Amino acid sequence: MSKGFFKNSKNVKVNRFLFFLLLATIFWVLTKFSREFTTTMTAKVNYENIPETAALAENNTQNITFDLTANGFEILFYKFKKPILTVPVGKYYSKEKGGFKISKSELMRMVSSKFNRNLAIKNLSVDELNVHLDPIVLKKVLVIAKTDISFKNGFKAVDSIKIIPDSVTISGPSGSLKNIESIDTELISIKNVEKNISETTKVVSPGSEIMSIKPNKVNVALAVAEFSQGQYTFPVEVINLPPDVNIKMVPQVVTVTFDVSVNDFANISKEDFRLVCDYSQRNKDENFMLPFLEKKPQDIHNVVFEPKKIDFFIFK
Repeated sequence: MSKGFFKNSKNVKVNRFLFFLLLATIFWVLTKFSREFTTTMTAKVNYENIPETAALAENNTQNITFDLTANGFEILFYKFKKPILTVPVGKYYSKEKGGFKISKSELMRMVSSKFNRNLAIKNLSVDELNVHLDPIVLKKVLVIAKTDISFKNGFKAVDSIKIIPDSVTISGPSGSLKNIESIDTELISIKNVEKNISETTKVVSPGSEIMSIKPNKVNVALAVAEFSQGQYTFPVEVINLPPDVNIKMVPQVVTVTFDVSVNDFANISKEDFRLVCDYSQRNKDENFMLPFLEKKPQDIHNVVFEPKKIDFFIFK
């Protein structure tokens, strides 16, 4: 019994000590936080009621700092609930000026209105708030098809990609649009292609500053055909050769290899080609000329010459 009594008595003393310690702490906190302090606060600037004919420029002030004098409880409250300074742009903005200023006294009034009572606010980080706006403009830009296309063996594109329409009209702040000359589509990814492609896809905005894209969809088309390889050997014909100059070419023939669609292959003949070397464009230091096709069918691709250059010797 005696041990239990002393144990209970000890617990009572500990509990009593903790109670008075808690009470003292509360009184200390109340005393401490009832005093006035001065601290630096940050208010976020929120621009609202922006006219449809304008947009905020990129360099506008986003935050304002100031010194706030208040008791500890108020300061703690506003540290957690950070003030937001709302600027009604439509109230001040005029299209003719392109921007506006809010004086320091007006700014001080706006900041003070965010607090519950007339607290002491000093040392605003700006003497006045300069707000810049850009007019909303329209600009026509090219559309670039973003593609990841691979072809089935033997198949190739007949021509370049066609985009309809090939340009769109974007709207946004003039300052943001001045460096935009083109705009991409969404990625079109197609594998093992063996027939014509025609896809309707969205145009992707290059940034949040773009307010509208019209139209916002385009058609991306690509003509595809099965290809075969053709090959002809031609004697070299020299043009622009002076009448008093005799040359010997080595070699005297050139083999031309090319790709052509299977559908067009039957329509191509050797007579559709003319292979020449231009003496006036010769390499005078090393005595060679480059062959080229002065005449060729429109629908051939990937033309390769063998050999790629013709050496020549001049006879006097």
